[in-house]
Amino acid sequence: MKRISLSGDWYVYPRDDAFSLVTAIPADAVHTSVPYDALWHEGQRESSVNGGRTSYFDGQVYYYQRELVLDERLRDMRLLLKFEAVFAKSFVYVNGSQVGMGDFGYASLTCDITDYVRWDRPNTLLVVCKCDLLGSRWYAGCGIVRPVWLMYGPQVHAEPDSIWLTTQELTPEGGARVRLRATLCNLTGRAQNVDVRLRIFDDGGDVLDETFPVRVGGRYELDRFLYLRDIRPWSESDPHLYWIELAVGDDVAHVRTGLRTQSWDPEHGLLVNGRQVLLRGACLHHDEGILGGEAHKEFELWRVEQLRDAGFNAIRSAHNHASAELLSACDELGVFVLDEVCDMWTKMKGFGDFAQYFPHSWRQVTTSLVRESRVHPSVVGYSTGNEISDINTERGFEVAHELYQLVHSLDDTRFVTNGVNGAFAAGEEVADIAADLTGRPRSDFETGDVNEFMGLMATRMDEITRHPVVSRVLERLDSSVDVQGYNYMTARYASDAKAYPQRVMLGTETNPRRIAENWSIVRRLPSVIGDFTWTGWDYVGELSKPYPAWQNDSGDIDAFGFRRPVSYWRQIVFGQRTEPYLAVRPPEAYGTPREFGPWKFTDAVASWTWDIEPGTPLCVEAYAPNGPIEVRLNGETVGRAEVADHYALIDVPYEPGVLEAVTSSGVIHQLRTADRAKVRVVRDDQEYGNWLISRVWLEDDKKTLVMGSGEEVDLSLEGWELIAAGSEGTPTEGAFASPVVHLGGQGALAIYRRL
Repeated sequence: MKRISLSGDWYVYPRDDAFSLVTAIPADAVHTSVPYDALWHEGQRESSVNGGRTSYFDGQVYYYQRELVLDERLRDMRLLLKFEAVFAKSFVYVNGSQVGMGDFGYASLTCDITDYVRWDRPNTLLVVCKCDLLGSRWYAGCGIVRPVWLMYGPQVHAEPDSIWLTTQELTPEGGARVRLRATLCNLTGRAQNVDVRLRIFDDGGDVLDETFPVRVGGRYELDRFLYLRDIRPWSESDPHLYWIELAVGDDVAHVRTGLRTQSWDPEHGLLVNGRQVLLRGACLHHDEGILGGEAHKEFELWRVEQLRDAGFNAIRSAHNHASAELLSACDELGVFVLDEVCDMWTKMKGFGDFAQYFPHSWRQVTTSLVRESRVHPSVVGYSTGNEISDINTERGFEVAHELYQLVHSLDDTRFVTNGVNGAFAAGEEVADIAADLTGRPRSDFETGDVNEFMGLMATRMDEITRHPVVSRVLERLDSSVDVQGYNYMTARYASDAKAYPQRVMLGTETNPRRIAENWSIVRRLPSVIGDFTWTGWDYVGELSKPYPAWQNDSGDIDAFGFRRPVSYWRQIVFGQRTEPYLAVRPPEAYGTPREFGPWKFTDAVASWTWDIEPGTPLCVEAYAPNGPIEVRLNGETVGRAEVADHYALIDVPYEPGVLEAVTSSGVIHQLRTADRAKVRVVRDDQEYGNWLISRVWLEDDKKTLVMGSGEEVDLSLEGWELIAAGSEGTPTEGAFASPVVHLGGQGALAIYRRL
């Protein structure tokens, strides 16, 4: 089927009266294009019921409305509306008739509108978007937050999302044995003889072009094994893509995909095209920072590039379906994806969340994820859930296996995992574990959420994860996953590799403090195929900070695209950087323990510009390959240390000038005191189609970054429309629409669209 974008000409407005016969557009409705996150544009509330969970945003009901005039040539066509995502609970109407309803804001929604459209006058499309209070434990947004399409095709056509090409084998001669599957649909009521033309091609021309006849009754399952010559397999280093064109009579459909093989086992690990791949992963929330909950291909291309350049080769979509925009960006850039279904099953994590719909929606939600993800070569696996609190119940084990079977019935070429947290996995037995380990009464651990429990048990988590209760849960899950997903369970890897020789493991979510330990295990044990850190990029929500905070700052990369020191440490651990790196803890932190919970490593910054008295002691963090390191200040040695786990602490008395780290091989990294009298605004501009994404910062004449200057800059740019601009400390009011920004943190981010 062909498709037309319905991105433009929408009117968006809140409604507080459901009992109304007329849906007239009010005068103050916002006239805009989608994706459009209505909640993000409404702003934060200090009295928010959701509080820091959703960064002080509370949802309500929003109406999205537009007219649709249909071309007379589409009269005999099948017509579908496809919404890539509408958050959270959605109701779709055409000319007042309900044509669809969605329970899960991250799953796509396809509505057949063929029988409900009119041809003599414009059609009215209305989408009601309902966000329940306590509906999410992070910021999700509200409204039509991903693209919308009108899909059309003749009565005989290929079903959307049914075309799927898998690579059975790569041959030594440079060819590939492949399998093409598609569902052909005939709505005429009579069997039809049609010619099917199949083309597989790239910019270099056709790899295959053949035509064959089929007879289609109601449905026809096309299933062909083919041999392709002289192909380029998709890989991390060469993410080559092909187009599939399938013409069924008058219907033409296109799918972009890659050719590759995949396998996994405890002896060889994860193999892609026959070569071992270690997943250097980042967990990634869906929001796009200063753009709110929207999904845009241009932003995802830019963001994935930043993550890849920082050393990651894999992304886990936390904790929901990855957008088509993110998957396409990863396809093009050679970054692997672990695509996740959801964050809860039958037990709630918020009183308005998806658990209330899961029992009757899980099949549709999971099916949409797999059918849309399986064509993307970047996707290596599926996670059926994250830290599921009911997984240690009889129904939980049944659900785990039902999900596993459904995923493999739709795609048996990727692995299935589940992100198991030892504390969550124990379920109601977690209090017994805590009492067992501490000798305290069970009642001490019967209140509070699991994050509070993990904070309380920070020094005993290894013992929790190794407890027999957790072992029993994992044993029961072994037949419902291909790869066991371990959240914060580093302590189990080595012993489980021996105790369960058939088990393949993956760090689906891990503590940034344990980067070096985790990665040494991944490199040493082939049954551990990778590590996904929490978290790769700052996100909105899950805050312990007071209003008006909005940015969860636990990411390797901040919300504005600037790398934090932990990112350079990780790259050294990965073996991708040999140059040392220096970061400095805030002066007020000297001599005090730095503890930020399991999800953040340090508050050190890469700066030697401080408004303090000379001689004030500072704690310097040095990251480097293991071995001796020397720290010099203005050419004089002020400290030496032996680097272990690529990390060392060195006390240095502050003096303005040049601080440098020198390894035994003579490699140097420097921090300089900025000359505030010689500063200029610097831009890093990257174009993506009609978008321009710019990082903006302040530096002196020696290219020394000036952090947190507060400098006011006008980010207006001739020939470009500003979509959003912000820096650390910029308020969310107005959805970051003002071009005037005060530079906080490392700098600002500005996003533009070409006029």
